[in-house]
Amino acid sequence: MTKKSFTEIAGNVAYDFFVPGYVKVIRSAMSDAQGDIKSAESRGIAELELEAAKQKIIMEFQAHQARVSQEVAIAERISTSNEVEITEYYDASGKGHAGLTASEGSITAGVGGEGRKVTHRVIKFTGFSKSEEND
Repeated sequence: MTKKSFTEIAGNVAYDFFVPGYVKVIRSAMSDAQGDIKSAESRGIAELELEAAKQKIIMEFQAHQARVSQEVAIAERISTSNEVEITEYYDASGKGHAGLTASEGSITAGVGGEGRKVTHRVIKFTGFSKSEEND
């Protein structure tokens, strides 16, 4: 057995043992996506644009699934907690304007915008509640 193969085996064992399953799934998905993009690059810009659009849809779907999974995990933890504190603030607002002024010999156009985004989420769990069956 060579030193390189031992190092590779040790790395694979450590990866399998210490890396959480969801990280492995994300890494695999990213690797697959990179392969698809490289393949599309070789077939031209039109194929690459189609692949980019497909990847965007897939990522939006996966982000939605992740948010749902997170909310389910929070709900499960709430049901088993002795004490729960939740603080959430969400605000997204924006405004914009555009103008055009014409006078003798000149035309002036302007565009402006303003945006504000506030997000804050704190969720604290304390202890585990006892089920009624155990009392």
